[in-house]
Amino acid sequence: MSDITKHGGTAPAALSGPLVQALFDNHPHAVLVTDARGHVVAANRAAAWLLGDGTPLPALQHLADSPAWHGAVADGAAWSGTLPVRGADGAVRQVQVMSLPAPAGEPHRISLLHTGESPSHMADDRFRIIADSAPVLIWMSGTDGRFDWFNKPWLAHTGRTLTQLRGDGWLADVHPEDTERCVAIYRTSFDERQPFTMDYRLRRQDGQYRWVLDNGVPRFDGSGRFEGYVGSCVDIHERKELEERLAAHTQTMRLADRRQNEFLAMLSHQLRSPLAPISNAASVLRTLEEGHPTLVRLREIIDRQVGRLRRLVDDLVDVTRVMQGEITLVKGRVSVRDLLRSAVETSQPKLDAAGHTLRIDAPNTSLAVIGDSVRLAQALSNILSNAATFTPEPSVISLAAKVSGGSLHIAVRDEGQGITAEFLPFVFDLFARHDLQSGGNPGGLGLGLPLARRVAQLHGGDVKAYSEGAGHGSEFVLSLPLAPAEEPSTRGPVAVPTAPTTPSYRVLLLEQNPDTRYLMRLQIELWGHQVAPVGAVDEALRIVDAFRPEVVVCDVEGPAVLGPAGLSPLKDRLGHAAVFVALSAYGHHQGEANARALGFDAVIEKPLRPDTLHRVVEAVHTSAVNG
Repeated sequence: MSDITKHGGTAPAALSGPLVQALFDNHPHAVLVTDARGHVVAANRAAAWLLGDGTPLPALQHLADSPAWHGAVADGAAWSGTLPVRGADGAVRQVQVMSLPAPAGEPHRISLLHTGESPSHMADDRFRIIADSAPVLIWMSGTDGRFDWFNKPWLAHTGRTLTQLRGDGWLADVHPEDTERCVAIYRTSFDERQPFTMDYRLRRQDGQYRWVLDNGVPRFDGSGRFEGYVGSCVDIHERKELEERLAAHTQTMRLADRRQNEFLAMLSHQLRSPLAPISNAASVLRTLEEGHPTLVRLREIIDRQVGRLRRLVDDLVDVTRVMQGEITLVKGRVSVRDLLRSAVETSQPKLDAAGHTLRIDAPNTSLAVIGDSVRLAQALSNILSNAATFTPEPSVISLAAKVSGGSLHIAVRDEGQGITAEFLPFVFDLFARHDLQSGGNPGGLGLGLPLARRVAQLHGGDVKAYSEGAGHGSEFVLSLPLAPAEEPSTRGPVAVPTAPTTPSYRVLLLEQNPDTRYLMRLQIELWGHQVAPVGAVDEALRIVDAFRPEVVVCDVEGPAVLGPAGLSPLKDRLGHAAVFVALSAYGHHQGEANARALGFDAVIEKPLRPDTLHRVVEAVHTSAVNG
């Protein structure tokens, strides 16, 4: 103990002025300076927090209402006791007061206050002091669920006082569109004592709403008793705006993708419609040329060009189906040897035309994959054709198959123009073309590689591209899961049925276009069928009783030929005696949907082929018998 305390001496001059003020402000106890009537003239920080407000000089007129305390003040004596004190927050606390006697001639006296609260509340006070210095908005609520405290950054953000925000007052700053959702999340979490995260728009003091992310957690004291919630809000306005812009961009891209698919479907229809009569005309010429060299030459030119156009249209149709998920895979066990052989046979004419040599390195083991043999061969053929297209000079193209990690990897390597590092990430994008040093337009629409990759992915595999840059060639690797080893069969030899003879039908052909109607009639008649061509349903009704057709064929994309009543008059007249077949240039799913809506029994994709009509008719009859 110091000599000053022992002898009641006066403090040195060093303990006056700013030093005494600093001691008063930072004293850990709540200290008040009052006049003789009990009015507070000074309060340190601890007193301000203890009494529930962050501002100095809380109004404590209730101290003067105590006769015992007032008498002690009048006598200049010390006093201690408990008094009810109302803080600036309106809450009344039972405060223990120890009032020290005033020095002689001094009109003010010092009082020490203590609420007698638990250490957890004292920790809350320390937490609030720290929270006021945090760069985030912090709030606290009590056991009744009402918000009772907000830190200074929150007050500065909203420009409102603590008294205005308490209870449900803070909701006045939440955007009206977000209020109901926020209250529901908070109340549900509060009832279940669970943490929560929510975002909402909180009004700033300048009137602008800012997006904030609010994380709330329940508070418990040392004994596990629930004491309310504490939460923190961070400003996420810029991030939220970026997310909204990205969402809008994604929606725009999806709309563009849908319109692109619709355009591809319409384009394939528009291209297939004229291809069908041209193909039919070439087929008719084949039966009429009888060795005439000029007709043979003309028909071969037509066949080649129609075949080229048909491949382009087929690619358009296939890529549309694949991207829309409408492709149907007929899966089975596919030998790797058969897969390679089929792909090479399809690609060989293009390789030969470009003067390339194909070198094949395939394992001799009986490996197999599970998948659609036609689609897998198409995917590998597309990769081979791509290598031939982008290798300007005759060279060697290698095709190597190997097994690694339970997967089959088929690598196609060329010595062509290569792929730049800038284009490599986009090589599988739809319509992407890399014509660097290709010597002009290499042909194609940029559909082969995207189609190959999507087919591989539908089989659980993938296609990857590698290149060291322009002029260094490229490599594409098709990877597919290997099929399990096939168990030896214990069954005996299976008899191969003899193919039945294709029957002849009476075909009623509804076609509005005279040229197409004429060529289709010739074509179907050359296949051995009897044909009655008409241009409209009204005309068909005049001959239907005499002709009694077994099959009615009509272009589903030309509904004008049916008239306003559609197929109903013909169906009423023929009943189930005829199979109604629609011709469609659209993909299978869309074409079948349109055909069913118009009352057709089946749909055939253009162009009509010799065996297709019989297969469809047999399928309809079989379905009718089993149904």
